[in-house]
Amino acid sequence: MSTFLSRITATAAALTLAAVLAPPAHAASPEPVPVPDAGSQKIISENSGLAPGPLKLVLGSLQAYDLEESGQDEVRIEVKADGGEWYKMWPTNGTEANTKVNTCWVLTSTAAGCSPGSAQPSAGPYVHLTLAPGARFTIEVWEDDVIGDDLLLSIPVTVMGGTQIIDASSTPGKGFRYRLVARIE
Repeated sequence: MSTFLSRITATAAALTLAAVLAPPAHAASPEPVPVPDAGSQKIISENSGLAPGPLKLVLGSLQAYDLEESGQDEVRIEVKADGGEWYKMWPTNGTEANTKVNTCWVLTSTAAGCSPGSAQPSAGPYVHLTLAPGARFTIEVWEDDVIGDDLLLSIPVTVMGGTQIIDASSTPGKGFRYRLVARIE
């Protein structure tokens, strides 16, 4: 019964998200929609002339080369859709991951891009996104801070309709350095 209810909840959330991400004339709500539960699947789509086909965002790894704070950072990965809606992808337990220098969180081992010699803990589950060609979104890595959260990495993405490699690092000179590796397949 709980599996059945989980599927209904995930389906309802996906339909709500599809309505929110519809072109502006059909948008249901300008408010951010947080991810409701771990492991749920959200659909980000947009009308386009590109070849149809569901694609998925596969997070590979997140590596900390230099921290924003001393000792450790508390990090999370979010996705912001083109319309401004946001979704917390990882970690799925509602907190941030305590990260030290040279830690490379492995989200999907076949897509990871960790440096040799780095500590490579398993990051655990993340929220899966189903995408349509033409979808636009930004992957963001945030550091939790008492005064205000700090943006460590921002990666704009447009889904092209085939496999895409995403390999991005923080802008130099900021006092911290992170690298996120992912792909769309």
